[in-house]
Amino acid sequence: MKVIQFIGFVCVLAAGTSAVQATELSTYETRYEVQRGGSNYGEALRRVSLNDGTYSLYTETEISLLFLSDRRRFWSEFTVDNGQVKSNTFDYKRSGTGRNKGFSGTFDHANKVIINNESKQTLPLDASKYAMDEAASIEQLRLDLQHSKNDSFVYYVLDEKGQAEELTFRRAGTEQLQLPYGAVEAIKVERVRENSNRETDYWFAPDLDYVLVKMAQREDGDEVATLQLSHIN
Repeated sequence: MKVIQFIGFVCVLAAGTSAVQATELSTYETRYEVQRGGSNYGEALRRVSLNDGTYSLYTETEISLLFLSDRRRFWSEFTVDNGQVKSNTFDYKRSGTGRNKGFSGTFDHANKVIINNESKQTLPLDASKYAMDEAASIEQLRLDLQHSKNDSFVYYVLDEKGQAEELTFRRAGTEQLQLPYGAVEAIKVERVRENSNRETDYWFAPDLDYVLVKMAQREDGDEVATLQLSHIN
């Protein structure tokens, strides 16, 4: 069912190609309503904190529909070096209907390797290229949208399966949104996929430090789920 295919709101980006001058990110906590067809069937949380130069990120989505349930959580610790997000640790857990899943990894940037914490084995990835996990990559996109004039962004990320993924995004203008939080002007960003029937769009609000305020996913033209900001601290 398509509700299970909505994998939170963080499976996106990583070490980018654009030049960014900012070295710091604002911290925040956001909460979202997860909707489909105008009805609520879940909620989401995203929180970024900073301690001694290291950012801690936690995201969670929890949805339910009839007898189906799906909960996905991501933990990430990362730094920002010359405008580029570099992950230190990354953890993912999925629970609910069906088989539980998870992954835990550590980035060793000095040796350019990523270690699977469960198996203790080195992944066949170069950490100098895949320097960021998918959850933290949303923060890279925040920086790029704010400080780069580029219209497209390419990121190389470590995904929730512990595998490499290349992600491409493009700006798609500015829109006025009416959200549970209220009226917001936001930059729309489209995920670019080749040979795929899945579409994903993201909206970031400049007046709210470019935090993610909306995400919409469709498959074969039909809505899978839409995430909308309800609270921000």
